[in-house]
Amino acid sequence: MNKTVAMEDIIPLIKEQIEKDGEVTFTPKGNSMFPMLRNNKDTVTIEKAVFPLKKYQIPLYVRENGAYVLHRVVKVEKDGYVMRGDNQFMDEHGITEAQIIGVVSRFTRKNKTYYCNAKSYILYYKIWINTVSFRKYLRVLRRFAGKVKRKIIRVFR
Repeated sequence: MNKTVAMEDIIPLIKEQIEKDGEVTFTPKGNSMFPMLRNNKDTVTIEKAVFPLKKYQIPLYVRENGAYVLHRVVKVEKDGYVMRGDNQFMDEHGITEAQIIGVVSRFTRKNKTYYCNAKSYILYYKIWINTVSFRKYLRVLRRFAGKVKRKIIRVFR
């Protein structure tokens, strides 16, 4: 039986499970980590974080506003971490170790498990993170093309 539960309600259980068994698996919601994680479809396994985190790891952390987030480390700074979702272009600065609950060790899509230390996964994230500027311009270009298309369709109606 699958049941949707708010993260703030299960975080104490997630923390307890990580301390007890070393890991916990759940289905995250949201599109910020797309295409790696699909909203409400894929599962992630979170393990206890070993500090300092390394660039490209994906921690589960709590923001100062209480929101729980899975985003990728894009930079390690002396006073914290810089995070960004794979489907986002804005960095989030100043995430501290105290805010981090655990780190994604693997994820499952369509009954296939992908480990975060596999060579194919490492290739994916290095390409994905290092093409962020190109993807940003591509998104702007796609939006512009869509507006032009809609105007042309209106003219010929």
